[in-house]
Amino acid sequence: MIIDNASPSNVVSAFGLVWPDALRIRGSVIRIAFPPVFIMTGYGVGIAFLIKSHPEYAISLTVMSLISLVLSLLLVFRTNSAYDRYWEGRKIWQDLKVSSRNLIRSFWVSVMENSIEDSVMKRQAMKNVAAFAISVKHYLRGEDGLDYADYDGLLSPEFRLQYTSRNNAYNYGAIPASGSNSPEMVVSHGSHLHIQQTAEGWERSADTPLPSQVLYELQKFCEHIQDNHLIHVQFYASLLTSINTLGTLVGSCERIVSTPIPLAYRIHLHHALYLYLLVLPWALDFKSVAKTIVIQFVVSFMMIGIDCISREIQNPFGYDANDLPLDNYCESVLIELSYALRHRAPKALDIAEDTMSNSVDISKTGGGAAPPGALATAGTGSS
Repeated sequence: MIIDNASPSNVVSAFGLVWPDALRIRGSVIRIAFPPVFIMTGYGVGIAFLIKSHPEYAISLTVMSLISLVLSLLLVFRTNSAYDRYWEGRKIWQDLKVSSRNLIRSFWVSVMENSIEDSVMKRQAMKNVAAFAISVKHYLRGEDGLDYADYDGLLSPEFRLQYTSRNNAYNYGAIPASGSNSPEMVVSHGSHLHIQQTAEGWERSADTPLPSQVLYELQKFCEHIQDNHLIHVQFYASLLTSINTLGTLVGSCERIVSTPIPLAYRIHLHHALYLYLLVLPWALDFKSVAKTIVIQFVVSFMMIGIDCISREIQNPFGYDANDLPLDNYCESVLIELSYALRHRAPKALDIAEDTMSNSVDISKTGGGAAPPGALATAGTGSS
């Protein structure tokens, strides 16, 4: 199945009729643009009656033509900047989706299994890749924690316990006073290390983003299979490159979210936009008030609507109708994962039945460890 949202539905069906985009409300900026458009139109009505009573107050339309040219250039630049962010986000997520699927396939094909533990760890690493894509989606939306249904069955109980615990059991990169960098030494010298960090002033209390924590787990797995000779060296280097690529893609998404349109430009654009709309009714030297109202409404809706569109698409990672379908992108990674876990890997553990389909059901154990019965079954088969 191909998940394709490149051409979203551009029609609305109701009462057996098909309505074009021009009659759509959902996904448009009408709701956002209506309040300022209504205010500017009401203002234009008042000015129209004033000009009708005092024609000498009217402004030459030639001056407004020059102003409208400058304003158009500002709006074009604003719209192009916003769409560049939208399009860059789409390219990043395409790369993230493809890299995740490639990494799942690489784990499935390249990693050998010499024991039940190796089999379970391999399948959990594949699940962590899918969990990574989902965690990036929630991270970009500002949704912290693991209380989301799409994490179910992907993250191991040990990782969940580590994430929810205030004391990090790993202390990645921390070097205790004894000079040893092993996890056991870090834990044993935890109190001294905490005092040392506080004294040096570099410790930070903020949590590491969930996508980064999942990447730590993936790289730990790569080190495990390398140390235990479960993968060839050239494939090991390729796996590290793929994991680093995932980290780079997260950083690219962070750049889009954390880099706003320059404040001075936004302020000047809005100043120019509303000054233009405030002056426009003075240049509409019509004897008919109705014509002035219509022109003021149309111009206000077009100008303010363009600005609202720019605001809608400048952050494409949310839930709005104009945002990218991140749920569908993550679904494609889950489809790849499901296919891999349903089929026997080329270097799978040599037992009578595939561990995923029968004796070791990772989907029921949460990917943490094989149930006792599965170990007994595997032992019987090997004997």
